[in-house]
Amino acid sequence: MVGLLFKIGLTLVIGLAVLYQTVVKDYLLLFYGIGREIQPVSDFPYQCRRIQDPRLSACEDMWFSEATRKLLLACSDPSSRRHWLPNMGFHNVSGRSLHDAVIALDVDKPDGDSFEYEVLSMPDFHEPLHLLGLTGGARSRGFELYLVNSKPSVDPATGALLDQENVGANSTIEHFKIDFHNNALLHLGTFANDRVVTPNNIALSTQGGIYFTNDHGVHKTGLGHTLSPIIGSGDLSYCDAKYKCKRVASGLKFPNGLALARDGLLYVPSTVAGGLHVYEPHVDGSAKKLGVVDVPYSIDNLSVDGKKNIIIAAFPIIAEVAKAFSDPYGYRVPSTILKLYRDQYGNQVWEKLIEDRDGKVLPLTTTAIHDAKTGRLFLSSIVSPFITVCDPEKKKK
Repeated sequence: MVGLLFKIGLTLVIGLAVLYQTVVKDYLLLFYGIGREIQPVSDFPYQCRRIQDPRLSACEDMWFSEATRKLLLACSDPSSRRHWLPNMGFHNVSGRSLHDAVIALDVDKPDGDSFEYEVLSMPDFHEPLHLLGLTGGARSRGFELYLVNSKPSVDPATGALLDQENVGANSTIEHFKIDFHNNALLHLGTFANDRVVTPNNIALSTQGGIYFTNDHGVHKTGLGHTLSPIIGSGDLSYCDAKYKCKRVASGLKFPNGLALARDGLLYVPSTVAGGLHVYEPHVDGSAKKLGVVDVPYSIDNLSVDGKKNIIIAAFPIIAEVAKAFSDPYGYRVPSTILKLYRDQYGNQVWEKLIEDRDGKVLPLTTTAIHDAKTGRLFLSSIVSPFITVCDPEKKKK
């Protein structure tokens, strides 16, 4: 009997140890930062400053046009994010922002501590605008922009707002041509069908279409939405140039701001599980999964710089994120910016670019852009009332 109890006890101990190593340890690391070294911003070779400007607030995402030297930002209102953000389950439609805008900032034209910028007009687009992710690129018609518009659902007959808690948002992906000369976005079309359900962000395909993530899959509201990040019902979908869409990968836990890298592969981050899922896109829009790059952080958006590096906006303690939504003007949240690159042997390696343990100057960073020409970092946030610019320190002679 003693021997049997010993075997049972030993099996239980081993089982708990395996559970800790495979589940609990990762959970504690991702959600609470336990076991992680988080460094102060002073450890890194940058001089950073905040740009406090109401128009440059709550900018969830950015896209940088290296050719025009324009940085486009999807901005909103910090106080409204906790009321209306359907992807996070916030459906208080009366508290939504009514002045979201796409800003074009000229990174080569400083204006005091900031830069010259323009609010881009939308002369032929008259729908409500509630911005989340965006991306752009050069295509046959010139520079084009795609953005996620998380607008509320309305009665098609009367235009009255519906019960958003029950029906969810009427999220779409809007397609524009960028007229930099006239600071305008010219509407080309709308992606709106049964595959565009909980869109988070977008990446351009080389075939003229787009890939995008549904961070909660088909679950706009309810228990399915709540459990989605746990059970992994998020997906990767594709729409061709004629606005026809299909799902190409499923089983993802809160897939977020994906990117098509210079190596031709598609990288899809997970906010809940960490890491980057890597896919090989095919001509028909399908994508073959190649594997997962182990990056042990909760990840928001990715960007690609002029040196082929993938720049990663990460949360070292995801449990702190909710507090920033509750107090966007006062609460300080740690942020981490990583760089993923290939070493001389072709292996993928990640390293820290900058980190702010105490939230002294960095926002709750949801997107980071690295200007390879100047070495400068631009950091924006879905909820913080500022953006941050970090200039590399000049090397001492």
